[in-house]
Amino acid sequence: MATLPMRNVTRLARENRWLDWFLVALSVWFFISPWVISFGGGVVPHNTVVPPHEEAAILVMTSRAAWNAWVCGAILFFVMLSAVGRLEASQEWIALILGAWLIAAPWALGFTPLGGASADHWAVGIVVFLIAAWNLWRMRNVLPPANTVVPPTSRPPRQPLV
Repeated sequence: MATLPMRNVTRLARENRWLDWFLVALSVWFFISPWVISFGGGVVPHNTVVPPHEEAAILVMTSRAAWNAWVCGAILFFVMLSAVGRLEASQEWIALILGAWLIAAPWALGFTPLGGASADHWAVGIVVFLIAAWNLWRMRNVLPPANTVVPPTSRPPRQPLV
């Protein structure tokens, strides 16, 4: 992949700054969502009807969902906070992979019966994945500014030797 001129990277970083701040705020939401949606803290969520013999299984699911939200929310927070100051492709790749994980986590960790936790993971994961994919696409396909001279793509013909 060709490197972008510094002018283009700076311009793209400025244009993406609001998205980076949005993802910082989204990561804060994701971190606190186990308490807000009540799928953290070792309690059965208020909107879940559970037979007494299955309560332990639900508590295990809530624990997995909550820990995943806390860890992934913290990682996303620090990655996106670093992206506010400096645009790097590695930050977007981490966000893309993290978004894909958040989409798959309810199935991988077995907490799909927890509607609030699953929906939270899917919604945040889809948003993070799409924004990271869009940013990576823009980094790869950014156009040079209008005042940039583009070098010719082919060589001029050689002069014959006499």
